[in-house]
Amino acid sequence: MPSLAQTPALCFDTLTWDFGTVAEAGGRVTHRFGFANRSGRPVVVTDVVATCGCTVPVYSKRPVLPGERSEIAVTFDPMNRPGRFDKAVSVFTSESGDPIRLRITGRVTPRERSVEELYPCDLGGGLRAAATSHAFGYVRHAQPQRSAIGLVNVSSEPIELTLRYGRQSGRLTASVPARLAAGERASFDFGYDLPAGCGVYGTLEDEIGLSVDGAPVADWIVVSGIAVDNPLLYSDNSAPKAEISENIVKFGPVKRSSGPSTKWISLRNTGECPLTVRAVESRVFGCTLRPGVRIAAGGEAQVGIRLTPSDCEYGVAVERIRIVTDDPERPMLTVRATAVIEQ
Repeated sequence: MPSLAQTPALCFDTLTWDFGTVAEAGGRVTHRFGFANRSGRPVVVTDVVATCGCTVPVYSKRPVLPGERSEIAVTFDPMNRPGRFDKAVSVFTSESGDPIRLRITGRVTPRERSVEELYPCDLGGGLRAAATSHAFGYVRHAQPQRSAIGLVNVSSEPIELTLRYGRQSGRLTASVPARLAAGERASFDFGYDLPAGCGVYGTLEDEIGLSVDGAPVADWIVVSGIAVDNPLLYSDNSAPKAEISENIVKFGPVKRSSGPSTKWISLRNTGECPLTVRAVESRVFGCTLRPGVRIAAGGEAQVGIRLTPSDCEYGVAVERIRIVTDDPERPMLTVRATAVIEQ
């Protein structure tokens, strides 16, 4: 028996619907949530809002008279959404109060993917890749990070593969099979391994290219990460903790002919032991903070964000300044600096 969900005016037959198993290739599925107006006055459904674009509600704004029934049709599109789904729909009415919450659930069984879908990046020479970039996030000292990107030879002939390098951090190791038979699938394997005490902090970025039968492919594969300390250096109760007084610094409109200006913020250590600045990264805006600065427990340092308008192009100047510390919980802070450079 369906459960009844009561509101001051509307009574839905059910607030939830489980579609069960839905085939991704089977197309959209729809459930109609029926309801009745149990009040003594007309009620209008003014809006129905879904949590994502895969779920589309259809409803009427015609007043529902006392005793009348109506419905809200909720359609879910399973395409490219394999696995479990749980979607909410909020129903707003002419009655005051919180919206009525409807839910649809189910599980999508995946369809078979084509080679082009599994390996969307055409590198040329018969070689396709699953991606052309990978971001590791934090790369912690003494905690090696490895990953792989899938490759496939879609040509009718075997191909020879070799690696070439663009920008290098000097910390990435990478390998690729020397030969791929026609139709063969393999992987490009790569990773970072930063020894304890290596002194490497901040942005790691590497460009790796592939050559097919000696001919370089057009796209680079870009691998990146942020080198930080091993959090095991500190216990939970005795660690530094970095906090910034402002995450956004606005210079506003500035004449390009005007001189340099500086705005100041504070970097605080609210932890139990000294905080050490490991790296500071900025290109457009200057920053007075330097690697190696130590802030005592409970102390703070003044940080100057410096703008030199003559070094900037006309228009909006925007940069995210990165500050890397030995805070084990949040080792990187960012400050967004902006200015409008005028003539």
